[in-house]
Amino acid sequence: MTDSSIEIGAMSYRGKLMALIAGPILGLISFLLLPDSYLDIAGNEVAFSYEGRACLAVTVWMAIWWFTEALPIAATAMLPLVIYPLLQITSAKEAMSNYASGTIFLFLGGFLLAAGIHRWHLDRRIALLTLRFFGTKPSQMILGLMTATAFLSAWVSNTATAAMMVPIAIAVLGVVRSTQTSEEPTKEEKNFGIAVLLAIAYAASIGGMATLIGSPPNGIFVRFMEQTYDRVISFTEWMTVAVPVVAVLLPVCYLLLTKILFPCKIDGIPGGKDWVRRELLKLGPMSRGEKIVLVVFVVAALCWIFGPFIRGIEINGSYPFKPLKDETIAMAAGLLLFVMPVDPRRGIHALDWHSAKDVIAWDVLLLFGGGLTMAAAIQSTGAAALVGAQASIFANLGEISMIAGVATLVTFVTEVTSNTALAATMMPLIAASAETLHMVPDAMLFTTAIAASC
Repeated sequence: MTDSSIEIGAMSYRGKLMALIAGPILGLISFLLLPDSYLDIAGNEVAFSYEGRACLAVTVWMAIWWFTEALPIAATAMLPLVIYPLLQITSAKEAMSNYASGTIFLFLGGFLLAAGIHRWHLDRRIALLTLRFFGTKPSQMILGLMTATAFLSAWVSNTATAAMMVPIAIAVLGVVRSTQTSEEPTKEEKNFGIAVLLAIAYAASIGGMATLIGSPPNGIFVRFMEQTYDRVISFTEWMTVAVPVVAVLLPVCYLLLTKILFPCKIDGIPGGKDWVRRELLKLGPMSRGEKIVLVVFVVAALCWIFGPFIRGIEINGSYPFKPLKDETIAMAAGLLLFVMPVDPRRGIHALDWHSAKDVIAWDVLLLFGGGLTMAAAIQSTGAAALVGAQASIFANLGEISMIAGVATLVTFVTEVTSNTALAATMMPLIAASAETLHMVPDAMLFTTAIAASC
Protein backbone atom coordinates (compact mmCIF):
# COMPACT_ATOMS: atom_id res chain seq x y z
CA MET A 1 0.00 0.00 0.00
CA THR A 2 1.43 3.39 -1.01
CA ASP A 3 1.13 6.51 1.12
CA SER A 4 -1.21 8.08 -1.39
CA SER A 5 -3.86 5.46 -0.74
CA ILE A 6 -3.99 5.92 3.02
CA GLU A 7 -7.47 6.98 4.07
CA ILE A 8 -7.70 10.26 6.01
CA GLY A 9 -11.23 11.07 7.15
CA ALA A 10 -13.78 10.65 4.37
CA MET A 11 -11.25 11.10 1.52
CA SER A 12 -7.94 9.49 0.61
CA TYR A 13 -4.71 11.45 0.88
CA ARG A 14 -4.64 11.74 -2.91
CA GLY A 15 -8.20 13.07 -2.96
CA LYS A 16 -7.43 15.67 -0.32
CA LEU A 17 -4.30 16.73 -2.20
CA MET A 18 -6.32 17.17 -5.39
CA ALA A 19 -8.91 19.23 -3.51
CA LEU A 20 -6.13 21.29 -1.94
CA ILE A 21 -4.84 22.20 -5.39
CA ALA A 22 -8.30 22.53 -6.96
CA GLY A 23 -9.46 25.15 -4.43
CA PRO A 24 -7.24 28.06 -5.50
CA ILE A 25 -7.23 27.00 -9.16
CA LEU A 26 -11.04 26.95 -9.39
CA GLY A 27 -11.12 30.20 -7.44
CA LEU A 28 -8.82 31.80 -10.03
CA ILE A 29 -10.90 30.42 -12.90
CA SER A 30 -14.03 31.83 -11.25
CA PHE A 31 -12.37 35.23 -10.97
CA LEU A 32 -11.43 35.21 -14.67
CA LEU A 33 -14.92 34.10 -15.76
CA LEU A 34 -16.87 36.58 -13.64
CA PRO A 35 -18.09 39.58 -15.67
CA ASP A 36 -17.07 43.22 -15.21
CA SER A 37 -20.76 44.14 -15.28
CA TYR A 38 -24.17 42.51 -15.12
CA LEU A 39 -27.85 43.32 -15.53
CA ASP A 40 -29.86 43.77 -12.36
CA ILE A 41 -33.45 42.60 -11.98
CA ALA A 42 -34.70 45.87 -13.54
CA GLY A 43 -32.52 45.37 -16.62
CA ASN A 44 -30.00 48.09 -15.75
CA GLU A 45 -26.31 47.47 -16.34
CA VAL A 46 -24.34 47.46 -13.09
CA ALA A 47 -20.55 47.51 -12.81
CA PHE A 48 -19.13 44.59 -10.87
CA SER A 49 -16.06 45.63 -8.91
CA TYR A 50 -12.71 43.87 -8.67
CA GLU A 51 -13.33 43.41 -4.94
CA GLY A 52 -16.63 41.65 -5.63
CA ARG A 53 -15.08 39.28 -8.17
CA ALA A 54 -12.14 38.53 -5.91
CA CYS A 55 -14.49 37.93 -2.97
CA LEU A 56 -16.57 35.39 -4.90
CA ALA A 57 -13.39 33.70 -6.14
CA VAL A 58 -12.11 33.28 -2.58
CA THR A 59 -15.58 32.06 -1.56
CA VAL A 60 -15.33 29.30 -4.20
CA TRP A 61 -11.83 28.48 -2.94
CA MET A 62 -12.93 28.28 0.70
CA ALA A 63 -16.11 26.34 -0.14
CA ILE A 64 -14.09 23.64 -1.91
CA TRP A 65 -11.68 23.32 1.00
CA TRP A 66 -14.50 23.32 3.52
CA PHE A 67 -16.70 20.80 1.75
CA THR A 68 -13.83 18.41 0.96
CA GLU A 69 -11.96 19.09 4.21
CA ALA A 70 -8.75 19.34 2.20
CA LEU A 71 -7.45 21.20 5.24
CA PRO A 72 -8.90 21.13 8.74
CA ILE A 73 -12.07 23.22 8.66
CA ALA A 74 -10.68 25.65 11.25
CA ALA A 75 -7.53 26.18 9.16
CA THR A 76 -9.60 27.07 6.10
CA ALA A 77 -11.61 29.47 8.26
CA MET A 78 -8.44 31.49 8.87
CA LEU A 79 -7.86 32.03 5.14
CA PRO A 80 -9.62 35.45 5.05
CA LEU A 81 -7.14 36.78 7.61
CA VAL A 82 -4.40 36.44 4.98
CA ILE A 83 -6.08 36.46 1.57
CA TYR A 84 -8.57 39.32 2.02
CA PRO A 85 -5.93 41.96 2.90
CA LEU A 86 -3.46 40.63 0.28
CA LEU A 87 -6.08 40.80 -2.49
CA GLN A 88 -7.41 44.11 -1.12
CA ILE A 89 -10.89 42.66 -0.65
CA THR A 90 -11.09 44.15 2.84
CA SER A 91 -8.60 45.68 5.24
CA ALA A 92 -6.82 43.49 7.78
CA LYS A 93 -8.74 45.25 10.56
CA GLU A 94 -12.09 44.47 8.93
CA ALA A 95 -11.09 40.87 8.33
CA MET A 96 -10.00 40.36 11.93
CA SER A 97 -12.94 42.08 13.63
CA ASN A 98 -15.38 39.20 13.17
CA TYR A 99 -13.00 36.76 14.83
CA ALA A 100 -13.75 38.59 18.09
CA SER A 101 -17.47 39.29 17.64
CA GLY A 102 -20.02 39.04 20.42
CA THR A 103 -21.34 35.77 18.98
CA ILE A 104 -17.96 34.10 19.45
CA PHE A 105 -17.85 35.12 23.11
CA LEU A 106 -21.45 33.96 23.57
CA PHE A 107 -20.39 30.49 22.44
CA LEU A 108 -17.13 30.62 24.41
CA GLY A 109 -19.13 31.30 27.58
CA GLY A 110 -21.47 28.47 26.64
CA PHE A 111 -18.52 26.11 26.19
CA LEU A 112 -17.22 27.06 29.66
CA LEU A 113 -20.63 26.30 31.18
CA ALA A 114 -20.66 22.98 29.32
CA ALA A 115 -17.18 22.21 30.67
CA GLY A 116 -18.39 22.78 34.23
CA ILE A 117 -21.48 20.63 33.70
CA HIS A 118 -19.38 17.81 32.25
CA ARG A 119 -16.63 18.03 34.89
CA TRP A 120 -19.01 17.35 37.78
CA HIS A 121 -21.18 14.82 35.85
CA LEU A 122 -24.26 17.01 36.17
CA ASP A 123 -25.23 16.02 32.63
CA ARG A 124 -25.27 12.31 33.55
CA ARG A 125 -27.35 12.98 36.67
CA ILE A 126 -29.89 14.94 34.61
CA ALA A 127 -30.12 12.08 32.10
CA LEU A 128 -30.62 9.40 34.77
CA LEU A 129 -33.20 11.47 36.67
CA THR A 130 -35.09 11.98 33.41
CA LEU A 131 -35.10 8.21 32.79
CA ARG A 132 -36.37 7.58 36.30
CA PHE A 133 -39.15 10.12 35.76
CA PHE A 134 -40.35 8.71 32.42
CA GLY A 135 -40.22 5.04 33.43
CA THR A 136 -38.42 1.96 32.19
CA LYS A 137 -40.71 0.51 29.53
CA PRO A 138 -38.89 0.55 26.16
CA SER A 139 -41.04 3.34 24.70
CA GLN A 140 -40.76 5.32 27.93
CA MET A 141 -36.99 4.93 28.03
CA ILE A 142 -36.66 6.11 24.44
CA LEU A 143 -38.81 9.14 25.21
CA GLY A 144 -36.80 9.81 28.37
CA LEU A 145 -33.49 9.53 26.54
CA MET A 146 -34.74 11.83 23.77
CA THR A 147 -36.00 14.41 26.26
CA ALA A 148 -32.77 14.40 28.25
CA THR A 149 -30.67 14.56 25.08
CA ALA A 150 -32.70 17.42 23.60
CA PHE A 151 -32.55 19.43 26.83
CA LEU A 152 -28.81 18.98 27.28
CA SER A 153 -27.99 19.68 23.62
CA ALA A 154 -29.81 23.01 23.91
CA TRP A 155 -26.98 24.14 26.21
CA VAL A 156 -24.10 21.76 25.44
CA SER A 157 -22.76 20.88 21.99
CA ASN A 158 -24.71 18.22 20.12
CA THR A 159 -21.64 16.02 19.73
CA ALA A 160 -20.72 16.17 23.42
CA THR A 161 -24.31 15.42 24.44
CA ALA A 162 -24.55 12.42 22.13
CA ALA A 163 -21.15 11.16 23.31
CA MET A 164 -22.38 11.28 26.91
CA MET A 165 -25.79 9.72 26.19
CA VAL A 166 -24.69 6.83 23.96
CA PRO A 167 -22.94 4.90 26.79
CA ILE A 168 -26.13 5.22 28.85
CA ALA A 169 -28.13 3.86 25.91
CA ILE A 170 -25.68 0.97 25.41
CA ALA A 171 -25.93 0.13 29.11
CA VAL A 172 -29.73 0.08 28.78
CA LEU A 173 -29.42 -2.28 25.81
CA GLY A 174 -27.18 -4.50 27.94
CA VAL A 175 -29.88 -4.67 30.62
CA VAL A 176 -32.44 -5.66 27.96
CA ARG A 177 -30.12 -8.37 26.55
CA SER A 178 -29.51 -9.84 30.00
CA THR A 179 -33.24 -10.42 30.50
CA GLN A 180 -33.68 -12.37 27.26
CA THR A 181 -33.43 -16.17 27.02
CA SER A 182 -32.46 -16.40 23.34
CA GLU A 183 -28.78 -16.45 22.41
CA GLU A 184 -29.28 -14.15 19.43
CA PRO A 185 -31.02 -10.75 19.70
CA THR A 186 -34.66 -10.93 18.66
CA LYS A 187 -36.23 -8.62 16.11
CA GLU A 188 -37.82 -6.64 18.94
CA GLU A 189 -34.42 -6.17 20.60
CA LYS A 190 -32.87 -5.06 17.32
CA ASN A 191 -35.67 -2.57 16.72
CA PHE A 192 -35.28 -1.22 20.24
CA GLY A 193 -31.50 -0.89 19.84
CA ILE A 194 -31.74 0.92 16.51
CA ALA A 195 -34.51 3.19 17.78
CA VAL A 196 -32.56 4.11 20.94
CA LEU A 197 -29.37 5.07 19.11
CA LEU A 198 -31.16 6.97 16.35
CA ALA A 199 -33.32 8.69 18.97
CA ILE A 200 -30.23 10.09 20.67
CA ALA A 201 -28.68 11.23 17.38
CA TYR A 202 -31.82 13.01 16.19
CA ALA A 203 -32.74 14.41 19.60
CA ALA A 204 -29.28 15.98 19.87
CA SER A 205 -29.76 17.73 16.53
CA ILE A 206 -33.32 18.79 17.33
CA GLY A 207 -32.46 20.03 20.82
CA GLY A 208 -29.58 22.09 19.44
CA MET A 209 -32.11 24.29 17.67
CA ALA A 210 -33.72 25.47 20.91
CA THR A 211 -31.19 28.10 22.04
CA LEU A 212 -28.60 30.39 20.50
CA ILE A 213 -25.73 28.37 21.97
CA GLY A 214 -27.23 25.00 21.07
CA SER A 215 -25.81 24.85 17.55
CA PRO A 216 -23.27 27.04 15.68
CA PRO A 217 -25.57 27.81 12.70
CA ASN A 218 -27.89 29.57 15.16
CA GLY A 219 -25.08 31.94 16.07
CA ILE A 220 -24.13 32.44 12.41
CA PHE A 221 -27.73 33.47 11.68
CA VAL A 222 -27.94 35.92 14.59
CA ARG A 223 -24.61 37.58 13.81
CA PHE A 224 -25.45 37.78 10.09
CA MET A 225 -28.77 39.47 10.86
CA GLU A 226 -26.96 41.97 13.09
CA GLN A 227 -24.19 42.89 10.67
CA THR A 228 -26.36 42.88 7.53
CA TYR A 229 -29.71 44.27 8.69
CA ASP A 230 -28.72 45.85 12.01
CA ARG A 231 -31.24 43.53 13.63
CA VAL A 232 -30.25 42.28 17.08
CA ILE A 233 -31.93 38.97 17.98
CA SER A 234 -31.86 38.21 21.68
CA PHE A 235 -31.73 34.83 23.37
CA THR A 236 -35.40 35.21 24.25
CA GLU A 237 -36.47 36.09 20.71
CA TRP A 238 -34.68 33.05 19.35
CA MET A 239 -36.25 30.71 21.90
CA THR A 240 -39.71 32.16 21.26
CA VAL A 241 -39.51 30.88 17.69
CA ALA A 242 -37.21 27.87 18.03
CA VAL A 243 -38.61 26.13 21.11
CA PRO A 244 -42.03 25.54 19.45
CA VAL A 245 -40.18 24.04 16.47
CA VAL A 246 -38.38 21.66 18.84
CA ALA A 247 -41.63 20.90 20.67
CA VAL A 248 -43.16 19.74 17.37
CA LEU A 249 -40.17 17.91 15.88
CA LEU A 250 -39.25 15.89 18.97
CA PRO A 251 -42.62 14.07 19.36
CA VAL A 252 -42.83 13.56 15.59
CA CYS A 253 -39.36 11.98 15.60
CA TYR A 254 -40.30 9.81 18.59
CA LEU A 255 -43.47 8.54 16.92
CA LEU A 256 -41.69 7.83 13.64
CA LEU A 257 -38.96 5.82 15.35
CA THR A 258 -41.08 3.86 17.83
CA LYS A 259 -44.41 3.42 16.05
CA ILE A 260 -43.62 3.30 12.35
CA LEU A 261 -39.97 2.58 11.51
CA PHE A 262 -38.79 0.43 14.44
CA PRO A 263 -41.79 -0.64 16.53
CA CYS A 264 -40.84 -2.52 19.68
CA LYS A 265 -43.34 -4.81 21.41
CA ILE A 266 -41.25 -5.57 24.49
CA ASP A 267 -43.66 -4.94 27.37
CA GLY A 268 -41.09 -3.98 29.96
CA ILE A 269 -37.46 -4.16 30.98
CA PRO A 270 -37.04 -6.30 34.11
CA GLY A 271 -34.44 -4.69 36.30
CA GLY A 272 -34.64 -1.38 34.46
CA LYS A 273 -35.66 0.61 37.52
CA ASP A 274 -32.99 -1.10 39.60
CA TRP A 275 -30.35 -0.24 37.02
CA VAL A 276 -31.31 3.45 37.02
CA ARG A 277 -31.30 3.44 40.82
CA ARG A 278 -27.85 1.81 40.95
CA GLU A 279 -26.41 4.31 38.49
CA LEU A 280 -27.75 7.20 40.57
CA LEU A 281 -26.29 5.62 43.70
CA LYS A 282 -22.90 5.46 41.96
CA LEU A 283 -23.09 9.22 41.48
CA GLY A 284 -23.90 9.66 45.15
CA PRO A 285 -25.50 12.81 46.57
CA MET A 286 -24.98 16.05 44.66
CA SER A 287 -21.47 17.32 45.27
CA ARG A 288 -20.64 20.93 46.05
CA GLY A 289 -19.24 21.26 42.54
CA GLU A 290 -22.48 20.04 40.98
CA LYS A 291 -24.54 22.43 43.09
CA ILE A 292 -22.38 25.42 42.16
CA VAL A 293 -22.51 24.60 38.46
CA LEU A 294 -26.28 24.03 38.63
CA VAL A 295 -26.89 27.38 40.34
CA VAL A 296 -24.66 29.28 37.89
CA PHE A 297 -26.30 27.51 34.94
CA VAL A 298 -29.84 28.26 36.15
CA VAL A 299 -29.02 31.92 36.86
CA ALA A 300 -27.39 32.32 33.44
CA ALA A 301 -30.35 30.67 31.69
CA LEU A 302 -32.81 32.92 33.54
CA CYS A 303 -30.76 36.00 32.64
CA TRP A 304 -30.78 34.94 28.99
CA ILE A 305 -34.50 34.19 28.96
CA PHE A 306 -35.54 37.34 30.83
CA GLY A 307 -32.80 39.50 29.32
CA PRO A 308 -35.15 42.02 27.64
CA PHE A 309 -37.02 42.56 30.92
CA ILE A 310 -33.78 42.92 32.93
CA ARG A 311 -32.30 45.39 30.44
CA GLY A 312 -35.52 47.42 30.61
CA ILE A 313 -35.38 47.93 34.39
CA GLU A 314 -35.28 51.67 35.15
CA ILE A 315 -33.67 53.02 38.34
CA ASN A 316 -33.71 56.77 38.95
CA GLY A 317 -34.14 57.52 35.27
CA SER A 318 -31.29 55.28 34.11
CA TYR A 319 -31.04 51.72 32.83
CA PRO A 320 -28.09 50.16 34.69
CA PHE A 321 -28.56 46.70 33.15
CA LYS A 322 -28.83 47.86 29.53
CA PRO A 323 -25.22 46.77 28.72
CA LEU A 324 -26.04 43.23 29.94
CA LYS A 325 -25.91 41.49 26.57
CA ASP A 326 -26.25 37.76 26.02
CA GLU A 327 -22.51 37.34 25.45
CA THR A 328 -21.78 39.27 28.67
CA ILE A 329 -24.01 36.87 30.60
CA ALA A 330 -22.27 33.88 29.00
CA MET A 331 -18.77 35.10 29.84
CA ALA A 332 -19.80 36.14 33.37
CA ALA A 333 -21.16 32.64 34.00
CA GLY A 334 -18.03 31.00 32.62
CA LEU A 335 -15.68 33.21 34.63
CA LEU A 336 -17.74 32.70 37.77
CA LEU A 337 -17.09 28.96 37.55
CA PHE A 338 -13.35 29.64 37.65
CA VAL A 339 -13.83 31.82 40.74
CA MET A 340 -16.24 29.70 42.83
CA PRO A 341 -14.33 27.42 45.25
CA VAL A 342 -15.36 23.80 45.71
CA ASP A 343 -12.57 22.82 48.09
CA PRO A 344 -10.61 25.95 49.14
CA ARG A 345 -8.00 23.99 51.08
CA ARG A 346 -7.03 21.94 48.05
CA GLY A 347 -7.44 24.86 45.66
CA ILE A 348 -10.23 23.17 43.70
CA HIS A 349 -12.71 25.43 41.92
CA ALA A 350 -15.88 24.68 39.99
CA LEU A 351 -13.82 24.92 36.80
CA ASP A 352 -10.12 24.95 36.02
CA TRP A 353 -8.33 25.52 32.74
CA HIS A 354 -7.26 21.88 32.43
CA SER A 355 -10.93 20.82 32.43
CA ALA A 356 -12.06 23.68 30.20
CA LYS A 357 -9.48 23.66 27.40
CA ASP A 358 -10.42 20.21 26.12
CA VAL A 359 -14.15 21.01 26.04
CA ILE A 360 -13.90 24.40 24.31
CA ALA A 361 -14.44 23.83 20.59
CA TRP A 362 -11.72 26.14 19.33
CA ASP A 363 -12.33 25.01 15.75
CA VAL A 364 -15.95 26.15 15.99
CA LEU A 365 -14.90 29.59 17.25
CA LEU A 366 -12.44 29.99 14.35
CA LEU A 367 -15.09 28.74 11.93
CA PHE A 368 -17.42 31.43 13.25
CA GLY A 369 -14.80 34.07 12.56
CA GLY A 370 -14.06 32.87 9.04
CA GLY A 371 -17.70 32.41 8.13
CA LEU A 372 -18.77 35.80 9.47
CA THR A 373 -15.85 37.55 7.76
CA MET A 374 -16.73 35.89 4.47
CA ALA A 375 -20.41 36.81 4.84
CA ALA A 376 -19.56 40.44 5.61
CA ALA A 377 -17.24 40.65 2.60
CA ILE A 378 -19.84 39.18 0.24
CA GLN A 379 -22.20 41.95 1.33
CA SER A 380 -19.75 44.87 1.39
CA THR A 381 -18.07 44.16 -1.96
CA GLY A 382 -21.32 43.90 -3.91
CA ALA A 383 -20.89 40.18 -4.59
CA ALA A 384 -24.26 39.51 -2.97
CA ALA A 385 -25.96 41.85 -5.44
CA LEU A 386 -24.64 39.82 -8.39
CA VAL A 387 -25.89 36.58 -6.84
CA GLY A 388 -29.23 38.21 -6.10
CA ALA A 389 -29.61 39.33 -9.71
CA GLN A 390 -29.23 35.74 -10.91
CA ALA A 391 -32.00 34.66 -8.54
CA SER A 392 -34.60 36.24 -10.82
CA ILE A 393 -34.92 32.88 -12.59
CA PHE A 394 -36.79 31.67 -9.49
CA ALA A 395 -39.26 34.57 -9.59
CA ASN A 396 -42.19 32.31 -10.49
CA LEU A 397 -41.71 30.14 -7.42
CA GLY A 398 -43.77 31.00 -4.36
CA GLU A 399 -42.19 31.81 -1.01
CA ILE A 400 -43.29 28.49 0.49
CA SER A 401 -41.67 26.59 -2.39
CA MET A 402 -38.45 28.56 -1.99
CA ILE A 403 -38.30 27.95 1.75
CA ALA A 404 -38.98 24.23 1.25
CA GLY A 405 -36.30 24.07 -1.44
CA VAL A 406 -33.72 25.80 0.77
CA ALA A 407 -34.57 23.52 3.71
CA THR A 408 -34.21 20.39 1.57
CA LEU A 409 -30.96 21.52 -0.04
CA VAL A 410 -29.27 22.53 3.21
CA THR A 411 -30.47 19.43 5.09
CA PHE A 412 -29.00 17.03 2.54
CA VAL A 413 -25.76 18.94 1.89
CA THR A 414 -24.97 19.02 5.62
CA GLU A 415 -24.90 15.22 5.52
CA VAL A 416 -21.55 15.46 3.72
CA THR A 417 -20.03 18.71 5.01
CA SER A 418 -19.80 20.96 8.05
CA ASN A 419 -23.16 22.48 8.98
CA THR A 420 -21.49 25.67 10.24
CA ALA A 421 -19.39 26.10 7.11
CA LEU A 422 -22.43 25.57 4.90
CA ALA A 423 -24.54 28.04 6.90
CA ALA A 424 -21.80 30.67 6.69
CA THR A 425 -21.44 30.17 2.93
CA MET A 426 -25.15 30.04 2.12
CA MET A 427 -26.60 32.84 4.25
CA PRO A 428 -25.29 35.88 2.34
CA LEU A 429 -26.25 34.25 -0.97
CA ILE A 430 -29.73 33.31 0.23
CA ALA A 431 -30.25 36.79 1.71
CA ALA A 432 -29.38 38.43 -1.60
CA SER A 433 -31.70 36.07 -3.48
CA ALA A 434 -34.56 36.72 -1.06
CA GLU A 435 -34.25 40.49 -1.47
CA THR A 436 -34.23 40.18 -5.26
CA LEU A 437 -37.37 38.03 -5.16
CA HIS A 438 -39.03 40.45 -2.70
CA MET A 439 -39.24 37.77 -0.04
CA VAL A 440 -38.73 38.27 3.68
CA PRO A 441 -35.08 37.29 4.26
CA ASP A 442 -35.70 36.49 7.94
CA ALA A 443 -37.74 33.39 7.11
CA MET A 444 -35.27 32.11 4.50
CA LEU A 445 -32.26 32.65 6.77
CA PHE A 446 -33.93 31.13 9.83
CA THR A 447 -34.83 28.10 7.72
CA THR A 448 -31.19 27.82 6.64
CA ALA A 449 -30.01 27.87 10.27
CA ILE A 450 -32.56 25.29 11.40
CA ALA A 451 -31.97 23.01 8.41
CA ALA A 452 -28.20 23.18 8.93
CA SER A 453 -28.71 21.85 12.46
CA CYS A 454 -30.67 18.81 11.25
